[in-house]
Amino acid sequence: MRYYRLKNRELNWGDYGDILLTGMTAHLDRQDGLLQLERTGPFQPNIIISGISDLIVTDSFKNKLQNSSINGLDFKQVIKRHISLVDWTNWNLQADNPQFYPNGGEPEGYILEIPHSRDLADKMENVWEVLLVRNGKVQDNSSFIIGNKPTDIMRAENRGWIIVTEIMKNWLEQNEATWLAFEELSKCTE
Repeated sequence: MRYYRLKNRELNWGDYGDILLTGMTAHLDRQDGLLQLERTGPFQPNIIISGISDLIVTDSFKNKLQNSSINGLDFKQVIKRHISLVDWTNWNLQADNPQFYPNGGEPEGYILEIPHSRDLADKMENVWEVLLVRNGKVQDNSSFIIGNKPTDIMRAENRGWIIVTEIMKNWLEQNEATWLAFEELSKCTE
């Protein structure tokens, strides 16, 4: 079996592109055990890694996952705490720089310097955190030793990395891998 590290696709704009694509789930503490999402809208990727290593999916993509044969999936609703209107998907994604930089110069300004839009948040799909089983260990930044509870998607016990099997990688590539990247782990021992 082959295993891969699941990552976000990189945009040309460094941290500015990262924040526009992924939003933030690590900025605020959880509320009643739920992640609080802060991001730009109206665009929301169907599946993305936000914050440090929170895997989040839209409602429609959650339904696709639940109707698949992928194992190791459980979900918890995410609070759309702060959604700012920045429709960056209309910008030239091949350009060296974003169409504009936030006033304060920090990437988080795309979200925090622009007021929350309740109307926009209500129009966007609900978002879910994918709860992942911790299993296996990463060694030498390139190898993965599987633990005793293999699933098609899991979190490494010793890192925040999200690990997927070849089955999950293929499913994602067929269903929605636009904003994702996969890095094969070389020594996968079962």
